[in-house]
Amino acid sequence: MGWENVNLYLLIPLYIWMNSQASFVVDVNCWWNQRFPGAENVVCNTSAQGSTDHCEFCQLYIILLEQRHQLPSACANAIQNVHIPVASEHIKYIRCELECQENTDGLCHVTVRGGYPPSAPSSLKCSIEESEEGDIHCSWSRSNETMITTVYTLHWQDCDGYVDSRESDSDNGVIKRAEYMKNTDIKVWVTAKNLLGSAQSEESVFNTGHITRPDTPYIINHTSQPLEIFWKMDCDLFGFSGMMCQVQYHRLDDMDWTEVDDCQVAFLLVDPQPFTQYSFRVRCCCEEDVMSHWSSEYIVRTPPAAPDGQMDVWSDCAPNSNMSFCNVFWKEIPLSQAGWDVNNYVVTLKLYNGKENKLVTRQRRDTENQHPDEKGCQQLGHLPLQPGVMGVFVSANTSMGMSAPTFMAFPVMGHTTPEVNLSVIGENKKLFVTWSVPSPFSERVLDYVVQHVAVELPHTPCLNWVRICRTQRSVTLTDKLSNYTAYNVSLFAVINNHSTFLKSAIAYTLQGVPPEVSQFHVKNISHSSVTLMWSPIPLHESNGVILHYSIGLNETEANVSSDQTSFQLLDLQPAQQYQAWVSAVTSAGEGVRSITTFSTTDKPGYVTPTLLAVLVVLPLFALTLLIYFVFLLPTWCFPKIPDPLNSKSFKHAHLQHVWPGHCHPSELSIKISELEIVENLVPTTNAYPSETELIDVEPHQKQIADGAHRKDGDFIQRLESEESNGRRVSEHNGWTKNYSKIVDTDEESGDEDWEKQKCFSDYETHFMPSVEAN
Repeated sequence: MGWENVNLYLLIPLYIWMNSQASFVVDVNCWWNQRFPGAENVVCNTSAQGSTDHCEFCQLYIILLEQRHQLPSACANAIQNVHIPVASEHIKYIRCELECQENTDGLCHVTVRGGYPPSAPSSLKCSIEESEEGDIHCSWSRSNETMITTVYTLHWQDCDGYVDSRESDSDNGVIKRAEYMKNTDIKVWVTAKNLLGSAQSEESVFNTGHITRPDTPYIINHTSQPLEIFWKMDCDLFGFSGMMCQVQYHRLDDMDWTEVDDCQVAFLLVDPQPFTQYSFRVRCCCEEDVMSHWSSEYIVRTPPAAPDGQMDVWSDCAPNSNMSFCNVFWKEIPLSQAGWDVNNYVVTLKLYNGKENKLVTRQRRDTENQHPDEKGCQQLGHLPLQPGVMGVFVSANTSMGMSAPTFMAFPVMGHTTPEVNLSVIGENKKLFVTWSVPSPFSERVLDYVVQHVAVELPHTPCLNWVRICRTQRSVTLTDKLSNYTAYNVSLFAVINNHSTFLKSAIAYTLQGVPPEVSQFHVKNISHSSVTLMWSPIPLHESNGVILHYSIGLNETEANVSSDQTSFQLLDLQPAQQYQAWVSAVTSAGEGVRSITTFSTTDKPGYVTPTLLAVLVVLPLFALTLLIYFVFLLPTWCFPKIPDPLNSKSFKHAHLQHVWPGHCHPSELSIKISELEIVENLVPTTNAYPSETELIDVEPHQKQIADGAHRKDGDFIQRLESEESNGRRVSEHNGWTKNYSKIVDTDEESGDEDWEKQKCFSDYETHFMPSVEAN
C-alpha cells in the first residue's frame, strides 16, 4: 500500500511535466476563388488537434511574401476566418508559423485549395409526403459545384411573419408539422454559404393545405395497332375532379427518355417501329403543382412487319485492284428495321457477262467461334469477290418479307482527290475525328464514311465504319475501342454510288510508354566511329505514336527521327570502351533503354597507354636483367676464381712484395715481379681467336684507345709466342699488344729459385702468362 502511494506521488509530477512539454498541431486551410483568376483575397480558417491545453501560449501567423498576418487564436475552440489580400500568382507562397512560449511546442500545416462561391439554389419545391405525418419536405437543385464545404439553410416564414430555419449539407430539408399551421400561406427560400461567399434562392409561396403529394398512378393496359397505353388515378380523394399527367417512353436499345405533357388517362404513340420493345411510365397531379411519383415501367412490343429501309453495306478493296480483289462487308440490320427475326442475308452478284449469282449467308454473327478482338466488330460478315463482278446487292430476308437490295459502292481508283485536312485525337477509348474538304468537291458528295481498323493484328482485322451526313465534318468513334492500340482511321467520300479515298491517319485512343527497342547492336567499328543499329517497334506493339528515338553515349544524349533505324557516332577516341543506349519516346514518356557496350579499335601508328607503359617498362626490365647477369649472377652461379696469392709459384719464390691489404704479416718479405703491359693496337691479319685463352687478372682498369672501359677479368685473350724481344699477344678481336720485359723487384735472388721451380699447379698453367726472362 505504501509503494502504491509512492508511485502515485511520482506519477502526478510526471504527468504535469509531460503536459507542460506536450505539443499540438494547428491545421490551416486556405481557399482562393477560382471564379476570378485575379483573386483579391484568400480565406483561411484554423483547427487545432492533439494536446491543446496550452494553445493560448502560442501565436499563429500566416506569412505571404514576408508579410505576417496574425490570426486571432490557435485554439481548437476558437476557429476564425481570416481574409488575406493576395494576387493569384502569389498563392503558392503562402505558409504558416506558430510561435510558442517556453516549454510549449507547436507545429502548423497550411493547405491552399481553389474553390468557388455558391450560386443561388434553384427549383425549390415542397410537398407533404405522408398526410398522416404532415411534415413538409422541400428539395432544390445546386447550381454549381463549389469544391469546398457549403452549408445550405432552409428558411420559412409563416403568415404572422415568424421566421425559422434549419441547416442542411445536402439538397433537401424538412419543416416539421409542429413548425407550421395547416391551410395557411407560407414563404420558403434557401441560402447557400461557404468561405468564399453566399447566395439565396428565389422565394416560393404556397398554401400548406394544397401541397400533399397524390398517390402514384399505374398503367392498366394497351393496344397494339395503334400502340396506346392507359392508366388509372383517382383525384376525388383530394376533392378535385380534374388532373394533369406526364408520360415518358423509350426504346429498349435507346435509354434516353422522351417526355410528353398534358395527358389525361391515355397516350397514343405515333408511327412506332415494328417488332420493337418500348418502355412507358407516367405521373400525375390533381390541379396542383405537386406531381405524384413516377409509376413503374410498362414494357410492350410492337407487332412484326416486313423489313424497311436500306442496309449498311461497305467494301474493302486492295489498292489498284479495279474491283477484282474486294471484300464485301455489311452490318446486321437492327431488329426494329427488320420488323422480325432475320432468317438469312442474300448477296446478289451481277457479272459483266450479264448473269446474276445469288449467295445466301448466315442470319446472325457466330459469336462462339469469333476472336475476342472481333466481338466489337459492327459487321455481320464479309464476302470475297471474284474477278468479273460489276455490281453487288445485299438484302435481309425475314418471315415477313425481304428488304430492298442495297447497292455496294465500289471504290474509284486513280482519280485525283482534293487536299483534305484530317485530324484524329485520342482519348480514353474514344477517337475524335474532324476534317475539312474544299467546297467545289464537297458539293458533289452524297455522304462521308469514316473507317477505322486496328493496325497489324495477328488475326483477321476488325473493320468498322460509320456513315456521316454530307454537311457534317466531325464524328466521335466509340465502338469498343481499346487503349494503347493503333488504329488506322480513313476518310472516304461517296459520289455517284462510288467511294473515293481522301485521307488516313494513325491514332491511339490512349497512349502509353513504349517497350524496349529490340535488336540493338553496333557495326562498322573503327578507331573514331561506330554505327548503332536497331529494329523499329511495330505499330501494334509501340503503345503510342513514336515521337523520336533517344540515342545516348555515356552521359551524352541526342534525339533522332522515328523513321531512323541507325545512327553513326563520330569523333570517338581510339582503343576506348563506350556504353551506348537507345530508347523510344511517346507522348506518355520514354521507354526502357536498350544498352550495349563496345570498344573502338587502335589507330594505325597509335600507341595506346597500355602499350606505351609496356615499351617504357620493358627496356628497364631488360637493363635490370643485364646488370643482374653481368655483375650479380657470376658471384653465385659460377665457381670462384682462385686467388693468385695462393699460387705455389709465389710461395716457392718467397716474394717480398704482396698485394696491399690482402696478405699475412709473415708474407711481407715476398717480392713480386711486375709485368708492364703496353697496348699497341695494331690490326692483324688473323681476326679469329686461337685455341689458347688468357684471362687478365689485373686489379685496376686499363683504358683502350677508342675510349671504351673494361674491368679486370672481363675480357678473354689469346697468347701467341713471338721470337722477337718484345713479346706480342694476339687478342680475339684481331688487335695485337706488345709486352715489355719483366722487371724484377729483387735482382739478387729470385731468378734462380724461379728457374729451379719446375712443378706448376693447374692455377699457373691456366691463368699465369708464360714469359721467358732474358
